[in-house]
Amino acid sequence: MIDFEYYTKTYDDDNNNMFEEPSKSLDEPTTSTDDSKKDYGTNKCMQILCTRSLLCSAIYFALAYFIQGITDIASGFVNLPLQTILKDRLHLSPSQMGTFFFTCTVTWSIKPLYGILSDFVPICGYHRLIYLLVTTAINLCAWIALYFAPTEYNYLLIFCVLAAFSLAFNDVLIDALMISIGRPLALIGTLQGIQQTSAKLAATISQIPAGILASNSVSFQYNQTLNNNNNTLKNIKQNSDLNKYIFLIAAACPIILFFATLITVRERRRKLNKNNFTQTWSILSGIFQYKRFWIIAIFLFIYSASPQIKTALFYYQRDKLHFNPFYVSILNTLYNGCGILSALLYLSIFSHYPTKRVLRIAIVMRIFAVASYLFAIDKMTSICVAIITGFCSEITNLAILHLAAKSCPKNIEGTLFALFVSCVNFGAATGDWLGSIIYQYLGFIALIIIAIIWIGTTILVTCHINEHGINSTPDDDDEIDDKYHYYNVIEKQIQTIENEDSDDKETNCSSG
Repeated sequence: MIDFEYYTKTYDDDNNNMFEEPSKSLDEPTTSTDDSKKDYGTNKCMQILCTRSLLCSAIYFALAYFIQGITDIASGFVNLPLQTILKDRLHLSPSQMGTFFFTCTVTWSIKPLYGILSDFVPICGYHRLIYLLVTTAINLCAWIALYFAPTEYNYLLIFCVLAAFSLAFNDVLIDALMISIGRPLALIGTLQGIQQTSAKLAATISQIPAGILASNSVSFQYNQTLNNNNNTLKNIKQNSDLNKYIFLIAAACPIILFFATLITVRERRRKLNKNNFTQTWSILSGIFQYKRFWIIAIFLFIYSASPQIKTALFYYQRDKLHFNPFYVSILNTLYNGCGILSALLYLSIFSHYPTKRVLRIAIVMRIFAVASYLFAIDKMTSICVAIITGFCSEITNLAILHLAAKSCPKNIEGTLFALFVSCVNFGAATGDWLGSIIYQYLGFIALIIIAIIWIGTTILVTCHINEHGINSTPDDDDEIDDKYHYYNVIEKQIQTIENEDSDDKETNCSSG
């Protein structure tokens, strides 16, 4: 059982302050009484309980992200069978499929709104627990509805958007709980590594079963020829049901997460604190006034919005290379598996490099990875390309996230980082949509060339990169002084708000 309030303490229960501080170390014995040895022994027992609770927390976070890796529409267990349904059953063109997935994944681009909602609008006094249960239940209903609804474009789009929305909202809540535990113990990086590894592992091991299911349905559709029209219609209906088993399997995941949340998560009830909302909005409105923020956000979007080949590659492999879904799943497994090794390589080597150098290496590696698709002409070369691109994938992704994290001022890094990641997510969704359109009208080779040129031009921006992100120059009407620097201004705003709050508390105490 995980008590997420155990690791932290609030400033004032009467004010219901949502912001928390690290609790005192459990190793420190109490020295103000004669029972210090007894208190020290008690603290040691509590430390053991804390270790066990932390282990339960890590298991819960790993389970949540493992389920996310399975049910993610864009890259999880359901992705390949869903693509097969859209292409072979509904006969969508590449641009139409790109529009479908763009509409679904755009829900991941507004994640900061989910965080603000859960932070400042509690349900029955709970900021996380009830939202977790509700979003998990919505995800379950979406998968069940996809199984029972007719295999039509509108039904698939509506319920897939609902599934993606609930999963994105759930992701924000899980991250908030992770931060509440990881920040006092300085374990945010470790817990994030556990989460991302679990999600990537789920996406890797689920590709083969998904490919088997999609491949069997396709062979069932194309390899059986019946003369009787009634039998043919019955055969097509059975094939549709076989395709849709994927949704029924996916529905089991939110059920597991729902009961895991009920069993493990404990949260103290709190009232709505309007002061916190006012403070956060004041800080964010100050950020939006600075060119530095917009330069970073626009760069992250443009870099991520380079034409992607994900949807286009599926059509190229199926129509041009004539791969069946099962072989496509093998390539996806190799890609995701090498992606895990890529993340480990980044953490062990590239994470210690300067920001500018890492970003340039990442851009060059991405150009090399995209260009390698030109050599995917048969099964063996496609395997080599999947391995190469997999090794490059997480290095390029983590480099961009590293830039976003470096560009965040102190004390509001969580909120601002979520905004930057939303720019990356929206850019990636836009890039896949653009790539599908380019592939449909210009072809696969033209798509690769345009993507290489697009990515290559972004390397010019690295000239303005330093250890704190992108350099910025003050406006002409501003004095060239430290007080106009991006970080100093934001930090002074935060310090001013905190000083005002402390003055108000002292005034209330003196008047009382």
